[in-house]
Amino acid sequence: MVELAVSMSVIVVAVFIFIRYKNAFSLPFFWAAYFACVYLGLLQIHAQSGGSSYLYAAEGFGMYFLGLLVAEVLFFYRPRNKKIRNKHRHSRRKPEDPNPKPPQQPQPTRIRLLFPTLPLNVGLFVSLVCASIVSFVLFVQNGIPIFTSFPALAWIQSTSGIVNRIMTVFGPGCYAILGLIAWAIHRETGSPMSKGMMYLGLGLAISSSALLASKAAAILVFIWFNIMLFYLNKKRELWKTILPLIIIVVPVSAAIVAVRMVSTQGYWETTGIFETYYERLTTEAAEPLDFIFKYMNRYGPMHGRAMRREAARIRDQLAGGHKTPLVSEVVYDLLNAESTNTTGLSAALTLSGMGFVEWGMAGMLIYSFLQGLVFGLVHRYLLTREKMDIIVLTIWGSIVSYLTAASVGGSVLLGLESVPLIAVPPVILFVPFSILFLLPLAKRYGASVGRRVPRLPQVHVHAGRGVER
Repeated sequence: MVELAVSMSVIVVAVFIFIRYKNAFSLPFFWAAYFACVYLGLLQIHAQSGGSSYLYAAEGFGMYFLGLLVAEVLFFYRPRNKKIRNKHRHSRRKPEDPNPKPPQQPQPTRIRLLFPTLPLNVGLFVSLVCASIVSFVLFVQNGIPIFTSFPALAWIQSTSGIVNRIMTVFGPGCYAILGLIAWAIHRETGSPMSKGMMYLGLGLAISSSALLASKAAAILVFIWFNIMLFYLNKKRELWKTILPLIIIVVPVSAAIVAVRMVSTQGYWETTGIFETYYERLTTEAAEPLDFIFKYMNRYGPMHGRAMRREAARIRDQLAGGHKTPLVSEVVYDLLNAESTNTTGLSAALTLSGMGFVEWGMAGMLIYSFLQGLVFGLVHRYLLTREKMDIIVLTIWGSIVSYLTAASVGGSVLLGLESVPLIAVPPVILFVPFSILFLLPLAKRYGASVGRRVPRLPQVHVHAGRGVER
């Protein structure tokens, strides 16, 4: 009866989150959907071996929901002077409408492109070419993990050192951000060239993730991209998402799984697809949480040492030295009865699980509450954002990518480094090339750019009558 009551509470909260935030691609519902899968796995583990892990996870989910509610209160009860200032600004903008009605649906975010369409498209294309050249060189020098005998371990080893770290994060992240910029240009200008480069950037992001042998990367990049489109358009039609997911993304991810199974086990079975898309989202995702809830208390709370390990790990990666083992790697080794600190593979602990490791039950509840608070505030901010330029778009794209990855993996500092690594390279590539191709246009048109050139009077010469103007 306890399991049924807790499960019904989780279902009610998840349904309420979906109804309240109105779209499956909002940040609050993203975590609700993932947690539902993990919770299902915890229930299956409870039925097999007992334990109260499902109850602990449900309590964390309740605190996540409480954080969303607090974010709603903080957003809607902002300082009164700011509300009055915004009201006066809107009234000055539209004096002819004495009784303006607030729109029922938030308006799409307008993207300030900063440059004309032609330099943008040329700079975007050259940026994609340069990113491809850099990625190709790095892959040739460091190897392609998907083609090795142990792809998962090769991917982990590729994150050592600054060059390999850039190779791992730069390729997929830079391609995805450039694809997002191309989409913004297409929406604002209707340029078919930008639309084609949007698909090219997204396809290269998925392909580079496949070469890195990350099984979930193809789907995660696609989900992240649709989350960003939802916040910029303020809506997202489901069929536009499901169709490419079924036709392109799922087969690519299945191909990655096939190559990895052939490399490590020497054979491929169709059941691998089921194991990847069901067990990995349920029981396999729930096993690390169940383990730490049952056994990590014997080691005692770490009181911030897990985060210090992450900071040391970042320092080791930049220096190319021996990597400091993370808590998630230790949990993976213990789960698989391996010698600790030997495999380098990690278990997904989620933020609530990391809070439990750091501070016990109180840490789990606090981390879950903070996750809901941040998700709620970011959701409301992006949903009400009226204008955004391309540079700010890259920053928010990298922030949303970090929030989704950190929520699943549990790392706070280690994933934070991806924000500049994802946002800065596209800007460094895109902006200079756009300026470079804008200069010839500015030189050609000079002062006539942006205003109408007056028409000169015509001169007619009539025989015997002189000149007539």
